[in-house]
Amino acid sequence: MFISSTQELAVRLRDVYVSFAHDAEGALTRLADLYDRDVVFRDPLQTLNGCEAFVAMNRRVMTRARHLSFDVKDSLGGGDSLFLAWTMSYAPRRGPTLVFEGASYARVQGGVIVEQRDYWDLLSSLAESIPIVRNLYAALAPRLG
Repeated sequence: MFISSTQELAVRLRDVYVSFAHDAEGALTRLADLYDRDVVFRDPLQTLNGCEAFVAMNRRVMTRARHLSFDVKDSLGGGDSLFLAWTMSYAPRRGPTLVFEGASYARVQGGVIVEQRDYWDLLSSLAESIPIVRNLYAALAPRLG
């Protein structure tokens, strides 16, 4: 079976995400290998320019967590794009474990990721993870939509 290089990159990215749970430092090294040095990364909280800034952000997230893991539901690649659907479980040093359902969309050139956009819903993730907020959100949600 033929697998395109973009599909192979999608599989490698999936494997790196999954490895955060048991080898976070190694995951950071392998992560950097998949990105262009001038990568542009966006998520609901920030825009970062450059692989060094991207890896530094991931290192900060990792060091602030007592647990970090990804369950990658799907990884697809073709042409110059790849897509991952994932669930991230993030337990900060203090407080409840937060669960984020999300997706990563990336553009690929020359076998590396040059642009990535992560999509996830911060409000819903927090609302579902913190009991007091969950109850308030459940009461307000029907009135919002």
